[in-house]
Amino acid sequence: MSNLNFSILIPTYNGAEVIGETLRSILSQSFQHFEIIIQDDASEDNTVKAIEALNDSRIKIFKNEKNLGYPGNLESLSKRGIGDIIYLMGQDDILGEGALEETHKAFEMSDDIGAVARPYFWFDEEITKPVRATRQLYPDKNEMVTMKDDFERIILTIDVAGQLSGLAMRRKYLDTPFHKDIFPCHVYPFIAILKKHPIVFLKDYNVAVRIRSSQCRSVSSIYDKSPIESWIDFFNNVFPEPEFKKFREYAIKNYVAKNYVGLVQIRNYAKFRHLMREIWKLLKYRPENIFSPPFWFFSLGCLVTPSLLLIPLVDWYKSNINSKKIRYINFRYNLNYEKTDR
Repeated sequence: MSNLNFSILIPTYNGAEVIGETLRSILSQSFQHFEIIIQDDASEDNTVKAIEALNDSRIKIFKNEKNLGYPGNLESLSKRGIGDIIYLMGQDDILGEGALEETHKAFEMSDDIGAVARPYFWFDEEITKPVRATRQLYPDKNEMVTMKDDFERIILTIDVAGQLSGLAMRRKYLDTPFHKDIFPCHVYPFIAILKKHPIVFLKDYNVAVRIRSSQCRSVSSIYDKSPIESWIDFFNNVFPEPEFKKFREYAIKNYVAKNYVGLVQIRNYAKFRHLMREIWKLLKYRPENIFSPPFWFFSLGCLVTPSLLLIPLVDWYKSNINSKKIRYINFRYNLNYEKTDR
């Protein structure tokens, strides 16, 4: 089979300090059949200058005259990609060696493969020190996921799709736009493909996600709409058909309404009323939570601990405790590359 061409899409906003490393991790990939398309959302720093400093012909930059917000910028950006594969990357994440090659191999398994997912891990100050990691579907081989699989396999695929970087979609199968709700914005088109086509879930961690520069830590307005409601709307909108009724109900009750850890992020970076709202919704959509010790641990802990104490406590826990619980992750990356004029 001939090589598929990738359009790597990167929405940017005030990412001058991190975008350089992200781009170098892409430009150094062994698989080189790609274009990088960046759409900057009216940054107020030197993001565009940092990109232009690389002076590489594989990078195309578009600049918004006014800020469209993450969903609007990503939807507009998605229309610029003309490659066979749409590959998404965040402005502050690092792509591992061979990530594009492995993704390409997955698509070449069959023309019916609609998308490719991957496990990933978070890091804070040191990329060699993961502080949190998603689950792998299977650690020894790439797995194919379809809507005929058991619910937990499908939900894990949806869960890892919550992070933008490293998700890939076959462009001809894209039939759902990026959504206006921030948290599941890019999950809509990705998972909509799963209803008609299999998704390959890669075995290896090939994306490192930087947490310190995440806008979830700095823009409280993104929590104005309840994240729980956003995800419930996602399941209702993407799986409205009667045939998916059992899955939809299972996912809302056993995935969305059991995300107790999410309360910590709400407490730390949103408003107190947002925390109260989310606690109520966890009870509303899963009444059994009233008997759940983890629910009460996170709810009461967040209610009584001010964010000024909780933020450094969480960061300390991730770096000193959580990182020691994570098994070794084999992740290599390269920031050295050769420029091209092609």
